[in-house]
Amino acid sequence: MISTEKRIVAPTERKMLLFSIVLSLLLVSGCVRSGTYKTLQQEKTAVEEQKAQLEKELAGSQATVAQLTTDNSALEAEKVALIQQTQQTEAEKARMAAAVETARVESARQQATFDNLRTQFSSEMESKQVKIELLKNGIKVNLAQEVLFPSGSAQLNASGEGIIRKIVSELKQGAYQINVAGFTDNVAISANLIERYPSNWELAGARSASVVRLLEKEGVPAARMVATSYGENSPVADNTDAAGRALNRRIEISLRPLEGVSP
Repeated sequence: MISTEKRIVAPTERKMLLFSIVLSLLLVSGCVRSGTYKTLQQEKTAVEEQKAQLEKELAGSQATVAQLTTDNSALEAEKVALIQQTQQTEAEKARMAAAVETARVESARQQATFDNLRTQFSSEMESKQVKIELLKNGIKVNLAQEVLFPSGSAQLNASGEGIIRKIVSELKQGAYQINVAGFTDNVAISANLIERYPSNWELAGARSASVVRLLEKEGVPAARMVATSYGENSPVADNTDAAGRALNRRIEISLRPLEGVSP
């Protein structure tokens, strides 16, 4: 016989059941929160790692940009230096070309003067009274003393004046520094001339001064002329014989180009 009586739950049992249900709910709720927290922590860690990587990559990119900027500045500086070097090279080439052209013009001018002098003094050159040389830096005209001055005198004779006048036209039109130098042999000054010319220095100097005075009188600018004396020094031949002494008694007219002056 089945009993139909209802089981009556005691209050104490109801309390225990309710407590169990609440505890279960609390435990379930705690588990969910703990799992979510771990996930979030993992995601946070991943994000932080990704951020750190991005920051590292950004720093690398910034360093690359800085290096590229430095390299670009260096290239710009090198470009400027190359442009300046090219300009300097072009300027140097132009200067050298101008110098070469100036030298060519001067060489042609000296050659023309040399040729003209040889034409004017052709007869004197044949008789060995005049010698003309074309030098690297000018022209030298060697005039024998015998065709210019009497023995022991510094006064030009008629033939000497004529010879000097032959050179005037070239000296007037050419832009030359003119040095007129007097030379003697080593024979001492005679007693009757020693008061006027104490030594060969004075005699040679007086002769070169006579030539300069005539050139100035004929229109050659005095500022371009110099009169010098070598006396018996700088001989070109042996003074022990008459022929050698005759060669040493001479007037040399040296023509040197004046820098920056056009004829």
